[in-house]
Amino acid sequence: MTASNTASGATKSAPVATSLAPALSDLREAALRYATAKASRKVEDWAADLNDFAASRGPTTQAVFEGLKAKLRGKNPVWAAIKGAWSGTSPELKLAVVLILILTLLLGLVVLLVLVLALLVAAIVAGIRAATR
Repeated sequence: MTASNTASGATKSAPVATSLAPALSDLREAALRYATAKASRKVEDWAADLNDFAASRGPTTQAVFEGLKAKLRGKNPVWAAIKGAWSGTSPELKLAVVLILILTLLLGLVVLLVLVLALLVAAIVAGIRAATR
């Protein structure tokens, strides 16, 4: 294909393909730069949203965030979620949980002691009954 210029009466012909190829190449590069910039901006927005989500520091959000991070790293997400929830709790709640655990352990020991004493008394009663027959 050739283009002709007849304004001055002389015919000049230049191949159209040679002038169109650089323009299409520039257009392709500009479109690629635009798409890359737009995708980069979107990823930055998602990262900012994720950072805002993690910065809220509630126990539930910390558990979810740490569980997801562990899952992506190929580690146990349940244990990571438990640790994340513990790190996101307030000091008052941590104190309450620790006191409840200590109380449970102490009461568990008391219940075990009462059970052992009850079994001992039952064994003594059974021994006395067997001896008196």
